[in-house]
Amino acid sequence: MIKAVIFDLDGTLLDTIEDIANTCNIVLEKRGYKTLPLKDYRQYVGKGVKHLIEKMMEASQIEKYLFDEIINDYFNVYKNESTKMTKIYPGMVPLLENLKEMGISLNVLSNKPHNQVKDLMPTYFEDNLFNIVYGKHDNLPAKPNPTLIRKMIKELKVKSTEILYVGDTKTDMETALNAGLASVGVLWGFRDEPELVQAKASYIVSSPNEIAKIIKEKNQ
Repeated sequence: MIKAVIFDLDGTLLDTIEDIANTCNIVLEKRGYKTLPLKDYRQYVGKGVKHLIEKMMEASQIEKYLFDEIINDYFNVYKNESTKMTKIYPGMVPLLENLKEMGISLNVLSNKPHNQVKDLMPTYFEDNLFNIVYGKHDNLPAKPNPTLIRKMIKELKVKSTEILYVGDTKTDMETALNAGLASVGVLWGFRDEPELVQAKASYIVSSPNEIAKIIKEKNQ
């Protein structure tokens, strides 16, 4: 029986890729570098901001010693860019409301820095919709390391067999595997179906309402 769902944020609940890409490109332009296409950023996201900036710098042939300056630039610019184009994926609000009515605990685990996650959530979601919301903690490893998700499971006081983890990337599917959770790979995010298949997603869905169907079937 499923009692809780843990959602990834970027590419799963929120379509954030344009604001992330715009932030990176503003940083590049200010330093005299060419901007990168959106499709590149789709591959760079998912493993946290550190990985994103490393990949952006590598693609732009920026010297590694500038990393600290570049990532600080990113954080400063993103404060103003984070909500300009970001939106909730279609069908997600009805899904969340449906699951809430079913008595399912809703939670978020993101590789986006914890402060950014906390800042974004109230802009797009009602208070008290989610039980636990975690972003990347400075002193703990990022997904797919299972440290944070195990901490969340402990706080939820449910068994691993009673949780579905929902995400859009290989990193998310590996996170679920590492924590012993069933996973749902979504096709409306930043990656494609072959990646999710290769990453051993338990289920793959093309619309949010399919997640509710999975849970109803498992809870019969």
